[in-house]
Amino acid sequence: MKRDLTFFIFGIVFGTSLGFFLFQAFKEPKGLLAQPPGAQGGLDVVGAARERLPLDTVLAGQLKEEVEANPDDAQLRDRLGKLYMDSGQYSEALIWFESALVLMPGNLHARNHLALSLLNMGRTNEAIAQYEEALRIDPAHPQSLLGLGRVKLYVQRDIRGGLTLWERLIREAPASDEARSISEELEALKSAHSG
Repeated sequence: MKRDLTFFIFGIVFGTSLGFFLFQAFKEPKGLLAQPPGAQGGLDVVGAARERLPLDTVLAGQLKEEVEANPDDAQLRDRLGKLYMDSGQYSEALIWFESALVLMPGNLHARNHLALSLLNMGRTNEAIAQYEEALRIDPAHPQSLLGLGRVKLYVQRDIRGGLTLWERLIREAPASDEARSISEELEALKSAHSG
């Protein structure tokens, strides 16, 4: 029974992934992660389109002043990086995430934000290294398990590797939003393909 379910899920994820990649290939000729300058949208963990927000220059200025006043505050740097990431300014975001990690290498939010920015820049191997480092620090970190699982499934097409990470997420952090999201996604896939 478990083997049948594994093959069923494998088939669903493979079919969905293939469809997604074909859709992206026709929709965006430059590839899944490449975006032309000025393009709207971005990726949220991989594959989920996310609307870019315009940069709030007032807030960015305030955060920069706070960083200058508190140069050892890694969380301020992470917040500033996320502001740039959400507006699609990934190169600028990298500067702030990397400086946050210099101050606090165990800051898993900054590490995951750095991974997302790297993915959006097409630097997949570097993004994977950031997720793997986050999981070395905390093997049950929900955002890292979710993110790396999606990269394995949708970018590397490593169905088994991705599903293994998602199973680990559900097992290690069953009450997390990420585990609920994955459970709902798998249920939706099962019900969509059961008819």
